[in-house]
Amino acid sequence: MSEINVSIVKKNKDKELFLRFPAKIYDDKHIMQDKVFEREILENTNILCKGVKIIPLIAKNKKEEVVARCLLSFYEDDTAYIGFFECINDNEAAKELLAAGENLAREEGKKKLLGPIDLSFWARYRFCTSEDLPYIGEPANKAYYQGLWEENGFKISEEYFSNFFDVADESFDSEKARKRLQSAKDEGYVFTHPNVDDFEKYLRDIYPVLIEGYKDFCGFKMISEEDFVKLYSPLKMVIDPEMVFLAYKDGDLKGFLICLPDYGNLLCKSRTPALLLSVMNVKSHAKRYVLLYMGVKRDCLGLGSALSQQVVDRLKEKKASGISALIHSGKASGGYFKDKIKEQRKYVMLEKML
Repeated sequence: MSEINVSIVKKNKDKELFLRFPAKIYDDKHIMQDKVFEREILENTNILCKGVKIIPLIAKNKKEEVVARCLLSFYEDDTAYIGFFECINDNEAAKELLAAGENLAREEGKKKLLGPIDLSFWARYRFCTSEDLPYIGEPANKAYYQGLWEENGFKISEEYFSNFFDVADESFDSEKARKRLQSAKDEGYVFTHPNVDDFEKYLRDIYPVLIEGYKDFCGFKMISEEDFVKLYSPLKMVIDPEMVFLAYKDGDLKGFLICLPDYGNLLCKSRTPALLLSVMNVKSHAKRYVLLYMGVKRDCLGLGSALSQQVVDRLKEKKASGISALIHSGKASGGYFKDKIKEQRKYVMLEKML
């Protein structure tokens, strides 16, 4: 009989244990937990809780110490999503937790478990296959997590990667991308940056382009324009407007590329005056930018390459490096400036048929 006991998180005491557990797994430099967001999920008050049934689980050993946790998300499709996964490096703990999740998924009539997905596409998803210092927006986890899942019957369903580039200099160029940029301008595209005083307007412009581009991604769930604006409005406090690129034609947004200063895990930490000063310092003197969100209308061939060339031009001015982040394997954007890639990190999604 297993010494691991798995239970559904209901009491406030167990909610606190759920929230505290990641700090036992990671050191201060590697933890990417947004405790405020997680508490809202547990209290069912976050925008992303609409239309979803959630079941958080914790696993304890015989000493009543938490050894693993996760959260199941159930929508109206035939897939159960499993996220917020953290676990000590122990297969028994993972086995009991994942088995409990499987049983609950079967009770809900689901045919597949998919993860890691923290609620949906709009939050964190994917396992990173390594344990390097995380950049902003990166799904950071223990490298042994993938193995724990695979030992318990999960298989890789999707693969992603991030490309790391050196500081952009004059040799950092692509004749093809530059031609695409000039052609786009000749065709009437207007490239601009957002005015943060009217940031909501630009979010509303971005919304339909993003929905079109990402609707087929793992864990994608439709949200309203109003909820999208509420979800992303806080970005205006941390973006460098010069590193947000928008492409309009005939008054309609056709593509966008949002690069954020690399704050690492600063934005996940408790808000203190010292932290805010650190954030402002990174924002003003960023040495690395993360190309985190990109979307282009399907009929605008070559526009993604043109937007990327604009990023490179601005990185040269700032003497900064860049990360092209979390690219789905097989996407054309993964080949932009490929001869300049210094390093690559890989990520996976896993599934198990029930």
